[in-house]
Amino acid sequence: MADELADAILSKKLAANARLPSVRELMQQHQLSLATVTNALHTLEEKGLVEPRGKAGYFVKPPAKKETAAPAPHTQADLQNMSANVLKWGPAEDLFPERRWQSLLGSVIRRHPFLSTRHAQAYGHPRLRAELAKRSAENGCFLKEDELIVTQGATEALLLALRATSEAGSKVMVQAPVSVLYSRLLETFTLTPVTVHSSVDAPEFLAEVQAILEGEDPPKVFLLVANYHFPTGALMPLPVKRNLLRLAEKHGVTIIEDDVYGDLQHDGARPLTLKSFDLKGKVIYVNSCSKTLAPGLRIGWLAAGSWRERIEYLKSASASSVNELSQLVLAEFLAQGSHVPHLRKYRQQLKSRSGEYLSILRLVLGNTVKLADMPGGYSYWLPLPGKISTEEIQTQIRANWPLLDEADTPQIALVSNGVCVNTSIPLTDPLRQSLTAFCFYLRGFY
Repeated sequence: MADELADAILSKKLAANARLPSVRELMQQHQLSLATVTNALHTLEEKGLVEPRGKAGYFVKPPAKKETAAPAPHTQADLQNMSANVLKWGPAEDLFPERRWQSLLGSVIRRHPFLSTRHAQAYGHPRLRAELAKRSAENGCFLKEDELIVTQGATEALLLALRATSEAGSKVMVQAPVSVLYSRLLETFTLTPVTVHSSVDAPEFLAEVQAILEGEDPPKVFLLVANYHFPTGALMPLPVKRNLLRLAEKHGVTIIEDDVYGDLQHDGARPLTLKSFDLKGKVIYVNSCSKTLAPGLRIGWLAAGSWRERIEYLKSASASSVNELSQLVLAEFLAQGSHVPHLRKYRQQLKSRSGEYLSILRLVLGNTVKLADMPGGYSYWLPLPGKISTEEIQTQIRANWPLLDEADTPQIALVSNGVCVNTSIPLTDPLRQSLTAFCFYLRGFY
């Protein structure tokens, strides 16, 4: 038995920090006595292959760490070196109603056989804009059809909003940690990020924003996610939303609100948006269907507020247009009310799966790290202590737990100074084992 386990460990069939079967399970599997199993485990321990961890049992001992210099503190330059997995970050594919989309696609093609050859309308198909306007009541916006501009995903909407409200070299407020997408958007227009380090649900958030706006040469644009911010998952409380909008109006700041995660609450009603309280058109509202309905459609939209004329000009001057076939398929899906049961089921699955992940995190890290609840979204954030290098973590993941770094559906992403866990991916036994072992590895740094 000892040789068999040693071979499995050395060949990495059993990953570092993987839990071995209990003594009783080993006795039953190998038909051996208690004394024989115990002696075998002691032999493996003496060879440095396993280690006991109290009542939790025996685990594969990780390789000894090489002494390295302490990593430098995270700086703004780190934004360019974040995990590439963030660019592929999204909900698990099995959460989307693919068969329903295929059925609707066939139906729309039969009714509009030449639609794909027609020139797309500049601001979006009227039917889709009408359906999106109806649905905006769910988040308290009550938008009108002519307020909406359909875009190629939320990324184009954000590009248009930044281009309309900013000039090269101007400052833009953003939340920390700054996502790879936001970093690249700001870089595209040579904009300078002014980072708000407090989380949107922290008591000091508004005070920090106010201090920035009352400082010298304050930014006039704030790009933020109020509902389930990626990667932290933070949800801005309702009073903070109202007070932030008052603060922005007082200082003449335009808010670009990215609400692509807003429909992903795990319980209760959908959270209201900043746009819900915007009476003066100071909020540019951005959303898409990529995180909730169909990533492949690449359809986003924005409500431009007082910037509408400028953004319409920029949109009409661009060469981009959104496929009208995709627009009509989405319009049909919304018109039939198919999104209601889908989102209900989707949210239930997100809640159930996140509960499984949190049970693992709390089991391994609960006594070491303060773990917050997860009110919505599919990204769970673990801030890292300053003494650990994200490059070292990435190396360890690829060497010992490659299941966490799958090319198509990465489960772990390293963003600035933290680890983000994708809780939407179904937990298989191998994935559960890898995640548990990885959490034991992380525990040594806290």
